[in-house]
Amino acid sequence: MSSATGTERTPTHPQDEGVFAHLLQSLTVAAARRPGVTLAFVALITLVSIGITARFLTFKTNRSDLLDPNQEFHQRWMKFVQRFGDDSDVVVVVEGNGQDQIRPVLDRIGVRLDQEKELFARVLYKVDPTALRHKALQYLNPAELERAQSRLDMYAPILEGHWNRAGLESYCRRLTDHIQLSSERQSTSELAALLSQSHDLVQSLSGFLQNPNSFSSPWPEVVSASSFPHMDVSEPQYQLTPNGKMGFVLALPRNVSTDFSGTSQSLARMNEIVADARIEFPDVKIGLTGIPVLEADEMKRSQSDMAAASGISFIGVLLISLIGFRGFRHPLMSMTMIAVGIAWAMGYTTVVVGHLNILSLSFATILIGVGDYGTHYVSAYLEQRHRGLSLIDALAKTSKNVGPGIVTAAVTTSLSFFSAAFTTFLGVAELGIIAGGGILLCAVATFAVLPPLISLADRKLEPRQLPTPFQGNWLRKLLKDYPGLVAATGVILLLVFGASTLKYEDGKLSFRIRYDYNLLNMQAKGVESVDLQKRIFEEAGGSLLYAVSMTDSPQRVRMLKERFLELPTVSRVEDLATYLPAYPAEETNLLVQAIHARLSGLSELPRGIPQLDPASIGGAFEALLKTLKARPEPLAQETSARIDAMLDGLDQMPLEYQLQMLAGYQQGLLMSLHRQFQVLASIADPVPVSPQDFPEALRKRFVSDQGDWLLRIYPMEEIWDEIPLTNFVKDVRKIDPEITGTPLQNFEAAQQIQESYANAAIYAAAVIVLVLLVDVLGTGALVVSLMAPLAAVALSVVMMQNSGTPLNPIWLITVYLTVAVMVAAVFDFTSVRIAMLALLPPLGGLLLMFGILAIAKVDVNPANLIVLPLILGIGMDSGVYVIHDYRHQQGRYEMTRSTVNAVMMTSLTTMVGFGSMMVAAHQGLVSLGMVLTIGVACCLFVSLVLLPAVLTLMTRNRADVAEEPPLEDDLDDAPHVVSLPVSRVMSEVA
Repeated sequence: MSSATGTERTPTHPQDEGVFAHLLQSLTVAAARRPGVTLAFVALITLVSIGITARFLTFKTNRSDLLDPNQEFHQRWMKFVQRFGDDSDVVVVVEGNGQDQIRPVLDRIGVRLDQEKELFARVLYKVDPTALRHKALQYLNPAELERAQSRLDMYAPILEGHWNRAGLESYCRRLTDHIQLSSERQSTSELAALLSQSHDLVQSLSGFLQNPNSFSSPWPEVVSASSFPHMDVSEPQYQLTPNGKMGFVLALPRNVSTDFSGTSQSLARMNEIVADARIEFPDVKIGLTGIPVLEADEMKRSQSDMAAASGISFIGVLLISLIGFRGFRHPLMSMTMIAVGIAWAMGYTTVVVGHLNILSLSFATILIGVGDYGTHYVSAYLEQRHRGLSLIDALAKTSKNVGPGIVTAAVTTSLSFFSAAFTTFLGVAELGIIAGGGILLCAVATFAVLPPLISLADRKLEPRQLPTPFQGNWLRKLLKDYPGLVAATGVILLLVFGASTLKYEDGKLSFRIRYDYNLLNMQAKGVESVDLQKRIFEEAGGSLLYAVSMTDSPQRVRMLKERFLELPTVSRVEDLATYLPAYPAEETNLLVQAIHARLSGLSELPRGIPQLDPASIGGAFEALLKTLKARPEPLAQETSARIDAMLDGLDQMPLEYQLQMLAGYQQGLLMSLHRQFQVLASIADPVPVSPQDFPEALRKRFVSDQGDWLLRIYPMEEIWDEIPLTNFVKDVRKIDPEITGTPLQNFEAAQQIQESYANAAIYAAAVIVLVLLVDVLGTGALVVSLMAPLAAVALSVVMMQNSGTPLNPIWLITVYLTVAVMVAAVFDFTSVRIAMLALLPPLGGLLLMFGILAIAKVDVNPANLIVLPLILGIGMDSGVYVIHDYRHQQGRYEMTRSTVNAVMMTSLTTMVGFGSMMVAAHQGLVSLGMVLTIGVACCLFVSLVLLPAVLTLMTRNRADVAEEPPLEDDLDDAPHVVSLPVSRVMSEVA
C-alpha cells in the first residue's frame, strides 16, 4: 500500500522471482541452445496447420452468414428463403431511344439466358398477356356472368343451328315485336335496350349501303369488351420503363461465388452474353446490376485493392524496419514469427470455427497489426546485446524482462476480442473468437520462433556487429526535461479533440460523427452496377431493395396490398394475386360452366345464306318504322328518320343492286354473330384459374411450392440511407409484423453490428481492467477486490427485478468494475493508479481519433466500425509495454530505448499496413485504412508522449538511478519485477 505520508515510493524487488518469468526464461534458453530441434518442431506444427486449413477450412460468402440464425428477424428471412429460394436477381439493363430499339435486345439476351438452364433460373423479360385469355370469363363478376347467360338464352334457337333466325328480315321483325311487347309491359330498361339495338341495326345497314367496305356489327355484345380491358392486347408485354427508354431482363443465378474472389460461373457467363449483345447491338447501352452483381463487384474490387495494398504495405514495412532496426535480418525474423502465428491461427480457426466469413477474413490483418510482439522482443534483445550480454544471456534476459509484458498484453487483447463472442452479431462474434485465439498463438510464436531464429542468425556476431535500433533520444530528452509542458499539451489536445466530437443543436448535445448505413457509399466510384441502380430509381422508381410479405391466400394478398399502398413510404406493391379472378371460383364456376356448355355445341356457319326478298325486308323495316314513330323517345324518333331515309335510298337502287347489297350485309351480319359466339366460347374455359397458368419465371417469384403467396413492397425513396430505411421498416411492420426482405435484413444487421461493436468495446474495456487488476494486486487484495463486487451486483439484480426493470448486462458490468476498482484502491491505491494509467493510450487514442474524424467529417460505417476493438487492443498493448517499462525502473522514470523503438516500430508498421488501404478504389477499404491509421497514430501519441510525461511527473521526486549495468552470468541473481496474471507481485510498486 502507499505510505501514510503519501510520498512516492521507489519500486522494490519482489521477494520471489516469479515462476512464470523463470519458466519463460528456461524455455528460451532451451530453445536457443537447440535451435534446429525447436524450429523443426515449429515447422511441423506449421505444416500441420496449413494442411488442416487447406483441407477443411471453408468460406461463407453470403452476408446472411454474418447473422445469428437464432435471431427472430433472421429466422423469418430463412423461412422466406426456404419457401421461395434466393430472390436476388441479376438485372440486365438495356438503354436506348425507344421500345422498338430495345425489344430485340431483350429478346436476344432473354432467349440466350433461358437456354442456360444450369446457370440461370426464372428468366423474365416479357409476359404474354394472352396466356389466360381462354379463361377470361372467370374474371367477370357473378352479375356480369348472369347477364351474359341471359343474353345467350335469347340466342338459343340460333345456337341450336337455326341460323335463318339471324337473317336481316328476321332480326328486324323480332325487334319490332319486342318493342311492342315491352311497350305493353312498360318495361323501361328493356325498351331502352331494344331502341338502342334498333338504332345500331339501322346505323350499321345505312353505313354499309353507303360504303360496302365498311361493316360494323349491330349485334349487342353478350359480354361487354370493357369488361376485358387487356383482351385486345395481342403482343407480349416487355419489362420496360414507362417512357420506353430502359428495358430489363431479370435472371436468378444458380451458381454463386463460394470464395472471396467475387467470381462465379453464372456471372461470368452473364458477362459473356452481355458482351456479345453489345457487339451485336452497338446502338444501345447494356449493363448489369442487381444485388449479386453489386456484391460481386465489391468483392472483386476489394480483392484487387487488397492485393495492391499488400504490396505497398510490404514495401513500407520493410523500409520502416530498415530505418528502425538499421538492417533487414531482425525485421525479417519478426515477420517470420508473424507468418508462423498466422499459419497457426488458420489451423486454430479451422478446428474451432471451421470457416471464414466476410468479416473474419480480416483476422490476418488484425494479427499483423495487434500480434506483432516480435518487434518488442527484438528491440529488447538488441538492447541487451549492446549492453554486453552474450547471445544466450541476452535472449534469456529479454524473455524474463519483456516476456511477462508481452504475455500480459496478449492475454488482455485476446480476452478483449474473445468478449465479442457474447455479442448478438454472429460475424463479430466469430471474428472475436478467431482474432482472440490468433493473438495468443502469436504470443506463443514469439517465444517459440524468435529465440531459435536469433540463435542461428546471430551466433557468430559480436554486439558491435549488431545494428543499433532507433532509440528516440530526442523524444526521451524532451520528456525528461519538460514533462510538465508535454503532459499539459497532451491533456489540452485530448480536451480540444474530445470536445470536437460533440455539437449543440436545438438545445440538445449530440455526436458529430454519424453512422453511414449506405452500403453503396462504400463502393468504388464509377462502378457500373452502382450507377445503373441509381439511374433505374431515377427513371422508374425501381429499387433493387424491397420488403417481402408472405400470406396464405390471394384474398389476403389483396387486402394486404391495399393497406401497404396506403403507407407514405411505399411506392408500389407487386404480387400475382392481382392477376387472378377477383371472385372465388365457387361464386363464378357454375355460371362459366353453363356458358361453356351452351357454346360447346356451336355449329359452323351454314353455307346457304337465307334467301332475300327485298319487298319482305322493306315491309319489315316499314313495320319497325311505324312502331318507332309511335314512340316519344328521341332515340326512337332519330332511328325512324334514319329508316325513312334508308328506304328512300333503297328505292332508288336497281333491284339487282338492292339484292347484292342486302345479301352482302346479311352475310356480314351472320358472320359477326358467329364470330362473337366463337370468341365467347374461346374464353369460357371453366377450369379455375390457378398459379400454374402463369409462366414459371413469374409464378416462382410469388407463389411457393407450399402454397405461400408473396407480396413485394417497394419503397418510395431510396432506402440505402438510415432515415428512409428506418421509416420504411417501421411502416411496413405496422401492416405485417412478420415481414422480411433485404431492407429489413440490412436494417437489423446495421443495428446489430453497431450494438455488437459497441458492446464488444465495453466488454473489452471490462476485461482489460480486470486483467490489469490481476497484474498489479497481491493475492489477498485481488481476491477481495474480485469477490466483493459480487454483492453489489446481486443487490442490483434484486432491485432491478423488484422494479420490473429488464436486466442490463452492461449496467451490471459497470457496477462490478466500479466496485472492484474502488475496493482495490483501498488496498493499494498506488498500484491501481498505475494500472489505470495503462488505459490512457486506448481510451485517449479513441478520444483523439473520434475528434479528428469529427473535424474531418469522416463517418463511421460497417467497414470501419471494427476500429473500436482494434484500437482498444493496439492501444492497450502500448500502454502495457510502457507501464511495464515504468515498473522495472527504480528512480525517476525515463522511457527505455527498447520501449521507444518497440512501440514506435509496431505502431508505424501497423499504420503503414492499414494506411496502404487508402490507395484502394473501394471506399469502404479507404475509410477503414484512414480511420485505423488515424487511430493508431493517436494511440502512438498518447503512448510515447502523454503517458511517459505523466509517469515522469509522478516520479519527479525520486532520485535518479544510473542506467542498469550489464548482467552477471548468473541470471538467477538478476533483479526482476514480475507482472503476470498468473504470478503475484509481492512488493509494493510506486
